[in-house]
Amino acid sequence: MNGTLDHPDQPDIDAIKMFVGQIPRSWSEEQLRELFEPYGAVYEINVLRDRSQNPPQSKGCCFITYYTRKSALEAQNALHNMKILPGMHHPIQMKPADSEKNNSVEDRKLFIGMISKKCNENDIRLMFSPYGQIEECRILRGPDGLSRGCAFVTFTARQMAQSAIKSMHQSQTMEGCSSPIVVKFADTQKDKEQKRMAQQLQQQMQQLNAASMWGNLTGLNSLGPQYLAVSTAKHCTHSLV
Repeated sequence: MNGTLDHPDQPDIDAIKMFVGQIPRSWSEEQLRELFEPYGAVYEINVLRDRSQNPPQSKGCCFITYYTRKSALEAQNALHNMKILPGMHHPIQMKPADSEKNNSVEDRKLFIGMISKKCNENDIRLMFSPYGQIEECRILRGPDGLSRGCAFVTFTARQMAQSAIKSMHQSQTMEGCSSPIVVKFADTQKDKEQKRMAQQLQQQMQQLNAASMWGNLTGLNSLGPQYLAVSTAKHCTHSLV
């Protein structure tokens, strides 16, 4: 490990283990360290290797842990989708590892709606950076690459996200939008599942109600003539007597 003069033996308690993809398979840990160290002292780099090969070959991805959370986020902001390494066709992908559970993203991720379709990621970052450090900013785009007028912004802390909601929600109406900007916490997977279940339940209730109404109507129609026929027969019998 390096950095022992400036850092303790272990990373900070809120440090993030990052997954990095789209790196050349030929790169060594030393080359990766040179790439990542400008953003902060590196605690550990672990290149993922295919053990079925002899010797094991890099899979073109790795895990990296900085001593501080700040370094990891600065590296992500500078590299993720921003830099293409030699011999690669796509930019580096750098995100918190799946095993990363500290400070859940769901608690810090905002949905931004009713934004001008002329805005790009940098415009959204500038709008929301006064409320805290932004971990990720992504505009939702259609298959044609054009903005859908909404975005996701993830802060490094929930408090920052709450401040942004308080100040920005419905604070302005942007160019080309019919109503004020919407700023709220993004739906979690649980929220999405609950909404889907609620929609399914609503559809089932509507179908049951429709079937029940149709059953009642057809029931009355079928009972009507039978009731009339019985009544008529009784009346005729009385008349004959």
